[in-house]
Amino acid sequence: MGDTTTETGAPAPTRSALEVECDALRRTNRMLAERIDALMNVHHAAILILDPESGAILDANAAAVRRYANGRAELLTRNIRDINTLSPPEIAQRMRLAVAARRHHFEFLHRLRDGSVQEVDVYSGPILYDGKLALVSFIHDATRRKTLERKLKTMASTDALTGCCNRRRFLALLRQEFRQARRHRLPLSVAMIDLDHFKRINDTFGHQTGDAVLKAVAAACRRMMRDGDAFGRLGGEEFGVLLPGTDLAAAEAVLGRVAEAARGATVRVQGERVRATMSVGLSAALPDDADEAPLLRRADTALYLAKADGRDRIATAAG
Repeated sequence: MGDTTTETGAPAPTRSALEVECDALRRTNRMLAERIDALMNVHHAAILILDPESGAILDANAAAVRRYANGRAELLTRNIRDINTLSPPEIAQRMRLAVAARRHHFEFLHRLRDGSVQEVDVYSGPILYDGKLALVSFIHDATRRKTLERKLKTMASTDALTGCCNRRRFLALLRQEFRQARRHRLPLSVAMIDLDHFKRINDTFGHQTGDAVLKAVAAACRRMMRDGDAFGRLGGEEFGVLLPGTDLAAAEAVLGRVAEAARGATVRVQGERVRATMSVGLSAALPDDADEAPLLRRADTALYLAKADGRDRIATAAG
């Protein structure tokens, strides 16, 4: 086997390894460019290609143009800082994360072309674009997902009938406030409430009227709550009140107003006013309480004392 020759018989010039590598790199870049073009044309998501150093928008598909600008030429003069509501240092930090992670999911607020702001999911990673390192970002409208998440979170922590916090949320707040009170040596009071003779209302007027009374009482009581207090439905006709930073004397004054508001919460049924009074058991955290459980037990004991003493009254647990 001899050396490669030209048609005239002269030896063909030898190509250096660098020239061969450059040719391979050019072919790779052409294939990447073709794939990027195809991706930009067919993908339903908005796609932006960014300079990770400056944040300049290098390329965009039609979906991105419709979302962010009045035309392609306008969008390509802009920077991701014109779209992302984060501060420039925060945007730069997110882009560094995307380059390092090679693919990363972000949740952002983006400004749209009409000036409104939209919640978006962004999937971003590094690519070679025109022979240089760039970031490609696939952008999806996250409004429906985030709305559903918020709705599910609300459902998990809110009583569906009354709109106040449910038992799970109330106990979580109590646990949190107990720890704060213990750490900072602050007073904390808790009350357990039971509507008096509520079964009689259900039996006489029906469960629909009973539900209306529960809603009316809960609304009236919540209006009496101060900032930082919590009012929750613990089940059936039982409610709880959490009073952070409040000793027994101050708590009893608040609960007096709550009970008075409940007495005025009436529901009309066939020309008759239906209302419910409440029995209240009140307790305060003690220095030797290891957790919130003894506090709740004392409030529950006081509640039964209020019932045994004739109902429609507040009983305070002994220390």
